[in-house]
Amino acid sequence: MNESNLIRKIKKGDEDAMDILIQSYYPFIYAYVSRKMLMDDCAKDITQEVFLRFLRYLPTYRQEGKLLHYLYRIASNVCKDYYRKMQYHEDISELDYMIEDDTNVHESILNQLKYEELMLWISKLNDIQQDVIILKYFHQLTFKEIADIHHIPVSTVKSRHTQALIKLRKLMKEGGFQHEKI
Repeated sequence: MNESNLIRKIKKGDEDAMDILIQSYYPFIYAYVSRKMLMDDCAKDITQEVFLRFLRYLPTYRQEGKLLHYLYRIASNVCKDYYRKMQYHEDISELDYMIEDDTNVHESILNQLKYEELMLWISKLNDIQQDVIILKYFHQLTFKEIADIHHIPVSTVKSRHTQALIKLRKLMKEGGFQHEKI
């Protein structure tokens, strides 16, 4: 079912259409939010809030681009709201290690540690730089798609991408989290 028909049905109160929308887009939004938030428990709550806000603002929704991009924009705003409410601090909760039985345990732990450290470095970027890096590298969106989500020129997205990479490179060279981890 195409997005326009799905939206039209949801606006008419079709709960099955809303279920289809959530099933289709929940994994993408949850993955984005969990990378942005670094905490699984609040990522689920925030992802639910994204869909609740979508429903709340559905009467004013104008389909100008992909629905997924609109949901990413809502998710970005909900994450910012959460951080404002919680007065974001640097405490990072323990992340669960998911180790498959058939994988090398040592390699899995090293990969998980590298991922966690990368996510910590990304969390040091400002909001728009975080969004550009997460959407570009974890969700494989183009610069144009990211620009559409944030309603900014592609050139601005590219410059923020470059700034983010420079800052990440600097953080990695400094090894800013090596001393704080233990």
